Amino acid sequence: MEALFEDIYTLERDKVHLAAHCFEGSARLWWTRVKKSRSLELSSMTWEAFRELLLMEYFPESDKQKIKEDFRKLRQGSRSMREYEKEFSHIVNCVLVLVHGDRDRAEVFESGLRPEIFKVIHAFRLKTYEDVLDRELLVERGNAIEREERDAFEKDKDKEKSKKRAASGSAGQSSSKRPPRYPRSSWRGARSQSRSLTISFPCVICGGDHKVVGCPQHEGRCF
Repeated sequence: MEALFEDIYTLERDKVHLAAHCFEGSARLWWTRVKKSRSLELSSMTWEAFRELLLMEYFPESDKQKIKEDFRKLRQGSRSMREYEKEFSHIVNCVLVLVHGDRDRAEVFESGLRPEIFKVIHAFRLKTYEDVLDRELLVERGNAIEREERDAFEKDKDKEKSKKRAASGSAGQSSSKRPPRYPRSSWRGARSQSRSLTISFPCVICGGDHKVVGCPQHEGRCF
């Protein structure tokens, strides 16, 4: 409702009337009962007084204490700045006594930031809540860009390593499939040596200087 007042530039004297006009069901009955019991005049009631009455009815003290405890423990953690700021503003708007003025609000919000962001923001000694919010957005954006560039660099390194491994693997396979090479001179020498060994042995049938298959007595013929 207060955000609507800001958007439509509502005058202070009209806020209570417009808010009460939006009541429905039990809220409308409650407001009618309050006006009769207190003989209230809408024209003389301030917005702060009306807000206090509304919170007393629908926001008991036990709930306030619970919110105060949650507020003391509130930290940004792994959330984005927008998520942290949304919860922070919701709690502060529910219990106005949690912070006292814009400077106090800025300090409390700043103290709940992640340590690495807090160090950067705290060094600027900012005075207003809006300044802290704007600076934190810049720091968060800068960290995101740095993280993206680092990830891209690591990805390129992994690609290069994969290419080198693939190239070395294909070279090893091709070399393993290639038959061994022997010098022609060694092959010829081995062949001539085997031939001389064969010829140097005499025929086992007749003792002549020839192979067994060429011996005249191989088939029983007369020598």
